[in-house]
Amino acid sequence: MATLRQEGTPMTGTSDSTHLRLPVTVRVAALLYLFLGAAFGASVPFVLAYLERNGELPMTFWFRSMAGPFEQLGPETFTALGWTFVVVCAADVVAGVGLWRGRRWGARLGLAASPLALALGVGFDLPLILLGVPVRVALVLAGRRSLG
Repeated sequence: MATLRQEGTPMTGTSDSTHLRLPVTVRVAALLYLFLGAAFGASVPFVLAYLERNGELPMTFWFRSMAGPFEQLGPETFTALGWTFVVVCAADVVAGVGLWRGRRWGARLGLAASPLALALGVGFDLPLILLGVPVRVALVLAGRRSLG
């Protein structure tokens, strides 16, 4: 994709990728990274606090939140994996911001975090993660050549 501005920025001497015209694939991938990272990163601490307080996972609609195979590992391991998931979600948000700005490091970070997010999504039985992660990876791979 062509840039709207070719000269370097005063601070770095490199092109300012915030002025890139990014393809829709990268924009949608960025939004998926941001949405999934923020939604789960913000909600998992509440689930973990409820588990610590009550000794069980909270009900969400008609099912228990995050009640997947990891639940069988015991509360300590479950909690450790839950906090690991929060860190992965934070990385997803950072990757989403980088992608939105057209940064190649955003794609690298997002692609590196995605296998962890998918594995944790399987362990916590999170359908939105299981659907969203492969889609966002495919979108990043489709638009990676446009990143600066």
